[in-house]
Amino acid sequence: MQFTGRVDNQVKLRGFRVEPDEIRLAIETHDWVKNTAVIVKEDPRTGFQNLIACIELSPKEAALMDQGNHGAHHQSKESKLQVRAQLSNAGCRDTAEIAGRTVVDLPGKEPTPEQRRRVFARKTYRSFEDGDVTRADILRLLDRTRTADARPRSLAELTLAELGEILRYFGQFLSEERLLPKYGYASPGSLYATQMYLELSGTGGLPPGHYYYHPVHHQLVLIRETPDAGPADEARLTFHFVGKKRAIEPVYKNNIQEVLHIETGHMVGLFDEVLPAYGLSIRELELTPEAKDLLECADEDYYLGTFEAVPFTGQRQDDTLDICVHAHPGKIVDLSAGQYRYRDGELERISGELVRKKDVIAINQRVYERSSFGITVLSRPERGWQGYVDLGRKLQRLQMNDLGLGFMSSGYSSETGSDLPSAKRIAGILGARGERTGPSYFFVCGRVSAEQVRSEGMKEDMVHMQGPAEMIKEDLVNFLPDYMVPNRVVILDRLPLTASGKIDVKALEASDKTDMDFADRPFVPPRTRTEKRIGDIWKMLMKRDAVSVRDDFFASGGNSLIAVALINRVNKTFRSALPLQALFDSPTVEKLARRIDGDHAGTTSRLIRLRGSGSGNPVYCWPGLGGYPMNLRLLADKLDMERPFYGVQAYGINPLETPYPTIRDMAAEDIRAIRRVQPTGPYTLWGYSFGARVAFEAAHQLEQAGEQVENLVLIAPGSPKVRADDAVVHGNEPTYRNRAFVTILFSVFAGGISGPLLEEYLRQAADDETFATFITTVFRGLDRELVQRIVRIVRQTYEFTYTFRELAEHRIEAPVTIFKARGDDYSFIENRSGYSAESPTVIALQADHYSLLRDPDIDELVQTIRRRLRGRQPGLEQGQEKKEEFTLPHVNIKHFPVALSEEQESELVAAVAKAVQSAFECDEGVISIALEPVDQDAWNEQVYVPELVERKELLRKTPNY
Repeated sequence: MQFTGRVDNQVKLRGFRVEPDEIRLAIETHDWVKNTAVIVKEDPRTGFQNLIACIELSPKEAALMDQGNHGAHHQSKESKLQVRAQLSNAGCRDTAEIAGRTVVDLPGKEPTPEQRRRVFARKTYRSFEDGDVTRADILRLLDRTRTADARPRSLAELTLAELGEILRYFGQFLSEERLLPKYGYASPGSLYATQMYLELSGTGGLPPGHYYYHPVHHQLVLIRETPDAGPADEARLTFHFVGKKRAIEPVYKNNIQEVLHIETGHMVGLFDEVLPAYGLSIRELELTPEAKDLLECADEDYYLGTFEAVPFTGQRQDDTLDICVHAHPGKIVDLSAGQYRYRDGELERISGELVRKKDVIAINQRVYERSSFGITVLSRPERGWQGYVDLGRKLQRLQMNDLGLGFMSSGYSSETGSDLPSAKRIAGILGARGERTGPSYFFVCGRVSAEQVRSEGMKEDMVHMQGPAEMIKEDLVNFLPDYMVPNRVVILDRLPLTASGKIDVKALEASDKTDMDFADRPFVPPRTRTEKRIGDIWKMLMKRDAVSVRDDFFASGGNSLIAVALINRVNKTFRSALPLQALFDSPTVEKLARRIDGDHAGTTSRLIRLRGSGSGNPVYCWPGLGGYPMNLRLLADKLDMERPFYGVQAYGINPLETPYPTIRDMAAEDIRAIRRVQPTGPYTLWGYSFGARVAFEAAHQLEQAGEQVENLVLIAPGSPKVRADDAVVHGNEPTYRNRAFVTILFSVFAGGISGPLLEEYLRQAADDETFATFITTVFRGLDRELVQRIVRIVRQTYEFTYTFRELAEHRIEAPVTIFKARGDDYSFIENRSGYSAESPTVIALQADHYSLLRDPDIDELVQTIRRRLRGRQPGLEQGQEKKEEFTLPHVNIKHFPVALSEEQESELVAAVAKAVQSAFECDEGVISIALEPVDQDAWNEQVYVPELVERKELLRKTPNY
């Protein structure tokens, strides 16, 4: 017998045998993917083998900006090209162009609280977290009759201070929560490549002339003086807009003039919102391209239009636009799916055809799915380029609404022949009605929360950090085990083919496009011996061949397992005792080195500050079994509340700590830590999984001490159903004979209770030694001693995780909310009574025990928590809240037999389900809906008499027949 080689394609990677074709097939189930090749490639710099997925997108399902002429940055944000362009302020005039010119420092450089509020409220929203939208909401939004109430003023009355206040809205706004500056108006790609020039005379006491407004420095730069135009009552204030070609070309290849005109419209729309408070309006003037010569701009730059400030008129140019409303199926409570024309204050249905998800560019499709409706604004064909100014002007005004509705632009038409898919779709829908369309702009919309509106953070700007490659990789985590997720996803225009038409894997392996690349980052090399030694550990665990001492661990792709390994290696190397949470406080090599060298005095609390901003009282949240709060980090980030968020790490995680033997002792010690941060109540306590038990006990002890607990939130307090077969034999015995215990122990490290890795683990793990060997082999870098400490905590707490004999002795006053995960057993607290002054509110989730803390399922939890914490329903006394666990709505629609199409039936059911879910605040999964045809001859007997006559007290809508 002779061995000639394997007949399959398996390779050994990360301690596992993986089949690249299996990964390829899984990736090709993604909506966006046309073809895939998966290769294993060794990085010559590090010696590590990397799993690389090479993908060809389906252009029909995953359109790119600049489709057909796109740069690599539209496929992946790995190069950070767009972010670097945004940070460089490339849209401003160059320093050399300003040098030697007269500069006017405008008053009001420090923005007022009201200016900050308005600017940060106007965002391009990518999540809609605040519930339903109604037809009335849309009509209020589109009401064209709304005009500001202002007294007209002469421009001669405008002071320099007032001019500074007005222009400050067009400058940069900075925040400690943001990497990128914020502006008061939208700019395609956030490049802010449109420059604004003022031509003024007799205004604000300034010499007549042409001035450039510098948005970074809040200055006017004199470009050219002009002769005095005459007396003060002839004061003029004219705005010229110019697009800087060099600022936009690195990111856009197609539709450059279109997006610059749209940005100009956004700036004019901001004037529409700001000027009435000063008794002024803005109006369009005739195009004067020759004005660009007076402004000393580059010949290649684009003249975009001229406007002037005038005494307030109450009239706005953008009110001449046509508007179509696109209602998503089941998303508007009282509006069926379809395309509507807004006319004379009403919505007229014109088509059942919609702009589809695939008609939106790939990076915005998730937002499309989250949105409730869309709006297309259309300018008149004869407006040409100026029609695009009209479009931006309208969207800016819509964005600055006070109705809690947020917007994201999702496609526009093109004067140069590169219409985006959504524009082609709307042109087709209207063309089928015989209508000719001019410039168009489509955006999706939904309800946003007050927290989103107030936020100064970067949550809504993450599109600049993720392209299709990053999004696909993020999606793969949801349907591939960790060891099969590629290190890198590379998107290529076409995958190379062999002469026989098969994908040329060898060509991909040889291509430098499939190399791992970490070179594009600010680099500060290690400067001290401590930094160098920590940097060596960092490079080894993060699989990098270089490290900057200012690289952020989490921003560089660090995860909980690497964090644990990193701290343990640092402690062994330096014989230190840094706690695991040190990486949250000191996430760079530089900061860790300072702590090692003794610059950071004092002990570190077990309260890990997962979110630090906000003035409200903190949230304290206990993690699940094992006690490490890393998996709460995404929850803290997504909630984005105006209060700090602490994860309570278990005592016993760090060396020399011994776990407490009872829940009572654990809670008492945790309360001592909490009171060092917050000496008095009211307290907000949350707990996930096993942590729900500790949170409950902590609430009881705090109330016994005379403190107030404002809210007690228990997330997935029940056990995932893994114990049924073993409970009869082993009960809650924490031994390796009990497969339920072994499975739960595995989940502490793997974050799940299924998959081939679990089956292999169940075969191998027979005791603590074999368990630790398996875990440290699979999750390389985990310290064996740490694994043993976590096992000790799990073993200590497993026996009493889901029993609560003391429950009858505990009674708390705090309101209790239970978020029940799909598939979980009943928890220690459910189906019991007497332990709280109010019955708990139980909310059933679609997500399971583990996925509810991971994308995308975490969005369901976040939105539900937001609704719950906004307060109880007005008009209800304590204890009268709706309890979703016991709300099981059933709707039976009886009707004459009628031939409903499958689409009509689906639309009807979706709309009814949405309305019921909103009214009862229940989970969609508990709603049942029946459609029951009743013959006309039997109507009186089966429906009219028993339902309408004999039970008329139940009717909420009576017919008129």
